[in-house]
Amino acid sequence: MANLSALSFLQSNATMRSVIRGKLGDIYSAYNADIWIVSYDSGTVQYVDKSWNTTRFIATDAVIEQLSLIQQGNDIRVEGLFPDMEEGEKIVTIGVPWYYGENEVVGAVLLHIPKKSLRVGLGGVIRQILPPAALALLVGTVLAFFLARSQIRPLKEMSSAVREFSKGDLTRRVDVHCGGELEELADSINRMAGELSRLEDSRRSFVANVSHELRSPITCMRGYVQAMQDGVIDAADMPRYYQIVLDETDRLTGLVNDLLDLSRLESGKFPLTLAPFDANELMRRNLINFEPRIDEKKISVQVELADGPLMVMADANRVNQVVSNIIDNAVKFMNGEDNRLTVRTAREGANVRFTIANNGPRIAEADLPYIFERFYKADKAHTSGQGTGLGLSICQRIMQQHGSKITVRSDDSETAFEFLLPVAGE
Repeated sequence: MANLSALSFLQSNATMRSVIRGKLGDIYSAYNADIWIVSYDSGTVQYVDKSWNTTRFIATDAVIEQLSLIQQGNDIRVEGLFPDMEEGEKIVTIGVPWYYGENEVVGAVLLHIPKKSLRVGLGGVIRQILPPAALALLVGTVLAFFLARSQIRPLKEMSSAVREFSKGDLTRRVDVHCGGELEELADSINRMAGELSRLEDSRRSFVANVSHELRSPITCMRGYVQAMQDGVIDAADMPRYYQIVLDETDRLTGLVNDLLDLSRLESGKFPLTLAPFDANELMRRNLINFEPRIDEKKISVQVELADGPLMVMADANRVNQVVSNIIDNAVKFMNGEDNRLTVRTAREGANVRFTIANNGPRIAEADLPYIFERFYKADKAHTSGQGTGLGLSICQRIMQQHGSKITVRSDDSETAFEFLLPVAGE
């Protein structure tokens, strides 16, 4: 395995002898383990032990086999390799190669340690592990307590708020300032409560407005019918009151139809039939339809339509409903001889802009953000004959289905409603 001069070199070098011998002694004192520095040649094993004694013996087959493994660069761990040592088979031998030069194995280093030194007593383990384990458990318990407490309070607060929401109290808000995801969740719950509160206010307002709008024509019709039944109305006046009842019936029918349209629009059950149509022709047809009312009120009309056919891709019937409603509102609120109605179409890139403007009474700045809400009426003092307050809301939702939006501006010069639709074929 290696030549015997390797040990001679260690013994002749005073510095190495002092250092290595000291290390061997320290290991023996600390672990009751003996270390051999071994050189092997021609069946003879020579080693140096902790006392720096050199010993030579004839190797057994078992020893030769293990030393051969070390010569090949392997580590070994074997029990009872040297049974004639003190405690015999209770000795465990651990061996590693002794390298010298360029990775040349010149010998071995063998560690002989009693098995009992490898065992760790349960009492020792308990004494070593129990105090730090108990301390770690205590610290962990304290930290877990405060952490759980910091998490449970916000959760209880949110749970309490949700219970209040379920009872109908949407004014409650979650008061949490713990940072992190729980505070974000609390903010989301507060935003949700705000939205629910607004929706609830809208629902109550909607129910109240529907009740009022339904009650008015029904009360009116009942009054006239009762009067006719009681004979209070002269026979000569009957046709006029019949017409009033018929008008109120039409008003009631219009309200019901508007409510049905609005319900279908908001539920998504109002499919669009998209097809190309001429925007200019749609505007002309609407002006013709309103011509009697326009002439009656002596309203001047200014037509500014783009040249030639201007084809857009949309649902012509629904767009016609929007244009008709906006023109109807414009005509309804203009009463002077100097009033002017303007209809305009213009190409803007891949879109067509529809504009319907009038120089009648302006819409108050405070009312502009709300005119597309259901049942909202800007002139609250004179609601008779102004419709249901659903028309503009329906128009806006029709445009939203088209991916567009109606905008409005109102000043002393004019009030203008505008929206965009895509050009057909682009």
